[in-house]
Amino acid sequence: MNNKFLHLVTFSALVCSSAVQAQSNKGFAITSDVKGTFAWNTIREIDLTTGETVRTFYDKKLHNNFEIVNNQNARLTVNADNRSQIRLMPMAEGVAASAYDEKHNRLYYTTMRGTELRYFDLNSATGKIVYNQAQPLFRGNRFDEANVITRMAIGSDGNGYALTNDSKNLIKFTTDERSVFTNMGELIDGKKNGTLSIHNLCSSWGGDMVGDAYGNLYLVSMRNHIFKINPQTRVADHVGLIKGLPADYTTNGMAVDAEGDVLLSSAAVAGTYYRLNMGTMEAVPIQSTKNDAVFNASDLAASNLLFSNKSNPVTFAPERLGNNFVSIYPNPVTNKMLTIQFDKVPAGKYNFVLMDASGKGVLARTIVINYFGQVERISLPRTSAGLYMVKLSGSNSKLVFNDKIMVQ
Repeated sequence: MNNKFLHLVTFSALVCSSAVQAQSNKGFAITSDVKGTFAWNTIREIDLTTGETVRTFYDKKLHNNFEIVNNQNARLTVNADNRSQIRLMPMAEGVAASAYDEKHNRLYYTTMRGTELRYFDLNSATGKIVYNQAQPLFRGNRFDEANVITRMAIGSDGNGYALTNDSKNLIKFTTDERSVFTNMGELIDGKKNGTLSIHNLCSSWGGDMVGDAYGNLYLVSMRNHIFKINPQTRVADHVGLIKGLPADYTTNGMAVDAEGDVLLSSAAVAGTYYRLNMGTMEAVPIQSTKNDAVFNASDLAASNLLFSNKSNPVTFAPERLGNNFVSIYPNPVTNKMLTIQFDKVPAGKYNFVLMDASGKGVLARTIVINYFGQVERISLPRTSAGLYMVKLSGSNSKLVFNDKIMVQ
């Protein structure tokens, strides 16, 4: 198989398996077994339109119904009456971070003071929990609150991402049978963050994360600040402070619903979830018909990606993609016109290729560059709305730019 075809197949598999997945109103909430308490040892499947409980998926009374195995599929025997085995209980130390992987139908999570990645295998008819004991997810001091993993999400690339409270450890994990962990390092404050740092305990710890259709992560902190994170550069840009929440509302859970809005839950406040419009940064309470079925939650998880629903398009200023050599904008493309600025590339001929989600080339063009900063505008064909791959390479076939854009 030649390299060019391999790249197309890889891109096609990536997009079809993750970024263009159907949106759903199925979600999960990490709650206590009793409403208004703070044990975080119960998992409830919820309806993202109302926040109401559909069913209790797991609680301490159901512990004996689940088979617990390690990543070698060896069965683990956990005795709840043995104090030395308390940490082996599925949720004994509480859970503050979880992520739902729809592709493999798994609910990943970490315990509050735990160091291993665990998941509920939702394909198991009898109930199964897998502990990854081959290596720790994170090697920091688990008794230091700064090192507690409180944010977790599945990105558009199909990988999981976990983040410690102090944002000094962004950890990527693969979701295959033998997960590979990569500590990507410390998040970097965006240039416009000023004194509102992603590392600040008072403003930026806690909360939750979701992935978007463009490869970014969005974090809501416990104090209701939104940050946009680029996992590749690790830059975290402060987007804004959520409006419309009560003064005592700490946001601890975040999930995207089928319409593209964001559901927010609080660990401190029971009975009401809020729906956030990411464009206006306004949150409004959800009108639930059964408030007794809405639990305060330390975390939410769903498979939906932010900005992947065409009925709720991106309302932020268009994003500018690029590297040290090339800038491409706007993203998303709204009028079939794409602008490329060649910031620091040698003069010469460059090949522009646009591919759709199946890996099929829909546009190819040769661009001649004569000077730094040269700008070229490319009119896109009458393509269907969706996710596309842009590739720019020099005459020597060396790749200059390779990234995804959204066409609306």
